[in-house]
Amino acid sequence: MRFPKKPFVALLILSGLLTGGYFVDRNREAKRTVLSGTFESQPSRLAPKIAGRVRLILVQEGERVQKGQTLVILSAHDAAYEASARAAQAEQARAREDEVRAGARAEQIERQRAAVAEAESVLEKLQNGALPEEIAAASNRVDQAAARLQALVKGARPQELAEAKAVERQAYARLLAVRRGPTDEERAQLQARVEAAAAEFELAHKDYQRKRSLADQGALAVAVADVAETRLGTTRARLEESQEALRRARLGGPAEETAQAEQAYRQAQARLALVQAGPRKEELDAARAEYRIAQENRRLVLQGPRREEKEAAAARLAQAQAALRELENGSRLEAIRQASAAAKAAKDQAGAASSMYRETKVVAPTDGVVERVLASEGDLAGPNAAVVQFVDPSDIWLRVYLPEEHLALVSVGDSASLAVDGVDALVTGKVESIATQGEFTPANLQTPEERGKQVFAVRIRLAQADPRVKAGMSATVRELGRWR
Repeated sequence: MRFPKKPFVALLILSGLLTGGYFVDRNREAKRTVLSGTFESQPSRLAPKIAGRVRLILVQEGERVQKGQTLVILSAHDAAYEASARAAQAEQARAREDEVRAGARAEQIERQRAAVAEAESVLEKLQNGALPEEIAAASNRVDQAAARLQALVKGARPQELAEAKAVERQAYARLLAVRRGPTDEERAQLQARVEAAAAEFELAHKDYQRKRSLADQGALAVAVADVAETRLGTTRARLEESQEALRRARLGGPAEETAQAEQAYRQAQARLALVQAGPRKEELDAARAEYRIAQENRRLVLQGPRREEKEAAAARLAQAQAALRELENGSRLEAIRQASAAAKAAKDQAGAASSMYRETKVVAPTDGVVERVLASEGDLAGPNAAVVQFVDPSDIWLRVYLPEEHLALVSVGDSASLAVDGVDALVTGKVESIATQGEFTPANLQTPEERGKQVFAVRIRLAQADPRVKAGMSATVRELGRWR
């Protein structure tokens, strides 16, 4: 059986066109799906935890630094004072804990024992009532107050009045004598005293010269000459005193002496007037009040302490005894725990303050490069004011976008072959992460053509650090997992 040639040829031509179109389309698709991107890095903006002014900047932009190297030093006095204060509080809390653990000192226990003994004595005294001596003292105060009141009621006695008048007359006579000055007879007596003192001095002077001369020659004891010298000094003083008295008598009494005499006379007059007038009403009232108080005090002493006073004394004794037992038993476990917790809290606070003070130094977190210096000396820096922008050259990655239809060919951990611009050989990478959500897609994916537009971000990190590869360099993915 023979087939027609024309339909067969047409079928061959159609099959060839379909096969060729398929391969052309695959070739175009492969050329269209090119994964490329730019290496990225995330710089760190280093800022201190505390606020302070920049004191020193120790690095320059572009400088390579090592982990822990100091980059910037701040001046923060408040942090230093806070750290010192917290350290002192921690030491105080630790001392308090030691004190609580050690318990009461022997001196405290002895002092509390004395307080207990005193409370016992007070209670015993209240229970036994007033002593005979206390009753006698209260009665004596009543008698004294009564005598004083009676004396005020009766007024001044004749003897007191006569004595006040005599004092007043003496003061007046003294005032007149001072105002008048010495009489002629008194001046003559003073002149005679001066002449007598001069003669006595002259005699003593001659006697001293004679005896000193003999003592120097060895004919008389030195002690005898010393006695003569003493007598000479005494007669000289007596002569000078009599001469001064005569001089004052000739000049008259000084104004100060007259003023003193007048003041003494006025005081004597006032005293006489008080005695003649008798006691004032205020004095009588005060004496009567003193007498009533003394009587009431004696009544209370005779009556003895009240029940409330005894109960209060017994309560004070019980309180003192309880305090003594507490001291003898030592600190309670709860108090020790509380003191220990307070000491630990103070220590932690001191550690936190010290840690904050160390933040006055901004250090490099890892080996890297200072990309930018963001502050100048004198600037105010703080948690929201970074001072250095720092970058780790080895911490770079490549981000590419994989179409949805190839997503099944790539998994996290797959290796990647990268062609980096400027690097001759291919660089090996590793898939670090794959986005869980697609990008660059419309809101509703309804047609196969639209579904082909969806891509997923794939992050690739170098398998090992390569100093030739830097952030900002472009790269093309040659192989990615099972994707070619």
